[in-house]
Amino acid sequence: MAKIHELTIKNFRCIKTFSQKFNKDFICLIGRGDTGKTTILDAIACVLSPNRKMSFYDNDFYNGEVIEPIEIEVTITDLPQKILIEDKYGLLIRGIDADGNIQDDIEENHIKALTINLKIEKDLEPQWTVVNNRQDPKRISAYDREKFNMFMIADYIDRHFSWNKGNPLYALLSTTQNHEESDNVVIEALREAKTKIDTNEFSALVGITEKVKEISSDFGVDLSGANTTIDFRDISIKDGRVCLHDGGVPFRLKGKGSKRLISIAIQCLLVQNGGVLLVDEVEQGLEPDRVKQLIRILEKKNNGQIFITTHSSEVITELDAERLSIIKSKDGDIIMSEPGANFQDVIRACPEAEYAKKVIMCEGKTELGICRALDVYRKKNGKEYMCFMDCIYSLGEGHSFTLRAKKLKEIGLDICVFCDSDKDSELKPTKDEVEELGIKVFDCDNGNAIEDQVFTDLPWCGIKELLDYVIKEKGVEESRIVDSLKFHYKGTLPGDWKCSDTAEMRRAIAKSSKTQEWFKRMDAGEYFGLVILKYIDQIGDSKIISQIKNISSWIDNELC
Repeated sequence: MAKIHELTIKNFRCIKTFSQKFNKDFICLIGRGDTGKTTILDAIACVLSPNRKMSFYDNDFYNGEVIEPIEIEVTITDLPQKILIEDKYGLLIRGIDADGNIQDDIEENHIKALTINLKIEKDLEPQWTVVNNRQDPKRISAYDREKFNMFMIADYIDRHFSWNKGNPLYALLSTTQNHEESDNVVIEALREAKTKIDTNEFSALVGITEKVKEISSDFGVDLSGANTTIDFRDISIKDGRVCLHDGGVPFRLKGKGSKRLISIAIQCLLVQNGGVLLVDEVEQGLEPDRVKQLIRILEKKNNGQIFITTHSSEVITELDAERLSIIKSKDGDIIMSEPGANFQDVIRACPEAEYAKKVIMCEGKTELGICRALDVYRKKNGKEYMCFMDCIYSLGEGHSFTLRAKKLKEIGLDICVFCDSDKDSELKPTKDEVEELGIKVFDCDNGNAIEDQVFTDLPWCGIKELLDYVIKEKGVEESRIVDSLKFHYKGTLPGDWKCSDTAEMRRAIAKSSKTQEWFKRMDAGEYFGLVILKYIDQIGDSKIISQIKNISSWIDNELC
């Protein structure tokens, strides 16, 4: 029952244009904040809404400009037979061919579909119609839209636990009975409850009730049969007071995570027979293990179509890559790309990259730490943190970093690489190959690791700071450092080696730092970077400084 084949949105909130076909039953929308993910769900919720009245405002129009109308159009397959009869919308049926294209001329092998259009002009009055290119549009009622079985879970879900019309519990009741019988079931339950209430004497209120009777008789009003009970109007199904409780506690008072899980559970029952379930920020209120379990259940127990949005790494690493859809926005034009199964490894290796627009792919933890130091340095010098520039830095894990960079570039992200140059022959693809794809490469002088470059370029006072850090903060005994230096130093190590600023001593310190992995942790790499940037003016235009400056310029879109 009801699956979305194609969705088109024009001039709705942050979306100027969006058009996409969906050939999956589970779609996870990911991307940077404010790219339009939630707006896409809201658009689906509006066009398929079972509500008879919906309010729209000027700020629902793109840029608040009401000259161009809002139009949301959705083409639906797997339709209930009740709305395909000729008296309903049978004359407006369209066909979907083997290539997924929508056709007005229907052939025998086509999938039957209806296209629902929601249009809001500057008068703010929504008009829902069924459209095709053969005939005039026909109004579609809220009663018929309800048959599409669409529900959305967002921040305001307390109503999902009450039994009044338009809510999931009522829809679930209606799947076993027709609407009239559903109304009767709830009303009879209310009457039964009122009868039980009426048998209560309300003893604490009897005294006042008797006084009211007495004084009323003085005014000629006979209240001899008066008693205190509940006005049936106040327990009407329409006000949502008939709702699920856990013991004596209404479900609406449960924690946010539990409420969302219960609401999703109710609606999973609905979409077992088909329908469209929309879940915004699926991870909200849930621990990582609970959200992973939720995702597994949603994937398995789903006969309808589910759209979710997320900013959670746990969600996208749990899902198969072909279920992911990356959303990007440029001047209101929304584009959706689908990574596919070939990207499973890179998505699980660096899931945070899929939420950014720009990614610095770091070869190792040393480079990652230097990027953290650069972020601090940028803010101190009047530039924005990287996150405000939609940029993140991600760990490439050794020789695979160029391949990860290549795959991320293929799904439309802006990528640069920050790396050593000591093992270039082991890289597949090579640096030249990734540069041909438009990926910037920021590396060291040929043959140098990052440690070689830094201990070559850094002033001696900076090198002494790094050595003190290794001894005092990392707890490496000075005797171990000396033994390592003796191994790497050509000739006899000077007794005053800490004051011996020579090219050979710098080379030996660099070799020792690599073999003993002094800066191969993120926190150590960050300190490494902070010392480099502390002496940025003294180092001048050395290779390491020029590359760090180039990375910062690339973040700010200042590097050609």
